[in-house]
Amino acid sequence: MTEQAGAPRGRWLRWLEPELFEPFLFGVLLSITLAEFVRGALVFSVLPNYGRTVLGFGVEWTSLALSIHYLFDNGLRSPIGWFVDRVGQRPALLIGFALSAVSMFGMMNVHQLRWLFLWMALYGIGITPVWPSAVSAIGIATPPHNRAAFMGYMYIFWLVGAGLGPVLINLVAGGTYRLAFVIMTCVDIAGFVAAWFLVHRPRQVYAPEGHVLPAGQALKSRLRGAVDRSYWRSLWRNMKQVAFLFPGMFVQTFAVSSLIPILSLYTNVVLHLTPAMYSALLVCGGSLVVLFLLPAGKLVDRFGPRRFLVPAFLICGIGLGLYTLHHTRWSTWVMVAVIGMCYAFILPAWNSVLDHAIDPDKKGALWGVFMTVEGLGNTLGPYLGGLMWDAFSPQAPFLLAAGVIALMGVLYIFLPIETRRRRMEAAAREAEEAHGRSDQKAVPDH
Repeated sequence: MTEQAGAPRGRWLRWLEPELFEPFLFGVLLSITLAEFVRGALVFSVLPNYGRTVLGFGVEWTSLALSIHYLFDNGLRSPIGWFVDRVGQRPALLIGFALSAVSMFGMMNVHQLRWLFLWMALYGIGITPVWPSAVSAIGIATPPHNRAAFMGYMYIFWLVGAGLGPVLINLVAGGTYRLAFVIMTCVDIAGFVAAWFLVHRPRQVYAPEGHVLPAGQALKSRLRGAVDRSYWRSLWRNMKQVAFLFPGMFVQTFAVSSLIPILSLYTNVVLHLTPAMYSALLVCGGSLVVLFLLPAGKLVDRFGPRRFLVPAFLICGIGLGLYTLHHTRWSTWVMVAVIGMCYAFILPAWNSVLDHAIDPDKKGALWGVFMTVEGLGNTLGPYLGGLMWDAFSPQAPFLLAAGVIALMGVLYIFLPIETRRRRMEAAAREAEEAHGRSDQKAVPDH
């Protein structure tokens, strides 16, 4: 009976790695879902209408409030990443969810524009620890050969929260904005509770060579690094080693974000699609990303990121370029499907490249730097996309994005994006062989 019950569980865990169900890692990933649920509900559903219809502020002022939250979020990720490296994920998440809940309560009772700006700035500070905590947790609590798969899990948790937030807040709260803020505050409190009970010290920590360290030893090493000058020298050296990746971080987010402000306008003005059809397109693209993320992550772990990163970028860039020549409703569906599947491979492959480029004791700090660079692309992209629409044509932003994405595909053919990964895998194999030899010596001869 036990064997029969254990067989299906074994097959299930073959696809969902057992580390995913460890309270520490699951709690950190759950924090992404809860935090992005609130952000999605606030940014896409509640605040734009709340600021205009209830508070009576102009659209430009509400947009500025949203930009303030992004400014603080992106600007603080590097120091917050260092904080996560030094004190751990749990304190950072607890402080973040507490600040987010306070900001939601404040926005619910705001009446003046300057207070809206203040609460949005506080919210930006509160949500900052979530992503550095998640990527650093994956970096220390998962085996190196499975990192791309766990990056796929991370994006699934993100997409679930970001997708459900705007939809459920409209269904549950309707037009009652006070109830909407109460719900978002409660979700932030739920995130605080989850971090309190789940996100404790991981049972084991993985060194870059695949060694498993006791969690207590890893914590002592991390705390010593807080006052060790060699940490900062090592951090700067590691940053210089991966500096060639910075342009790729920027232009990838820049290319995608340049299409964000014109997508709904393009479907309305050029394609004459209804809002319901536009929503269906977004759901289609997001669903394909979620559907292919897990198998894509496993393939990246097995065969390496370059084999998937280069073709995905080239297919995506060429597809966007061809779309500008033949933009019909059917070609729009095909384009969305192709981009969704491509990005299901791009996300785990690219994040696997970044994760293997960082020393294990600097995950939070350097991921914070990476996210800041990516945030700069997100900041500049929408403005330039809208500018090209006005200055040239509705197809110009698509051509811009297509050219940038295809160029990155070509560059990743030649850039040494897998050098450090191969070095780490070779070290892991040597460590396993040395461990096997030591075990053989420990067995007495009879």
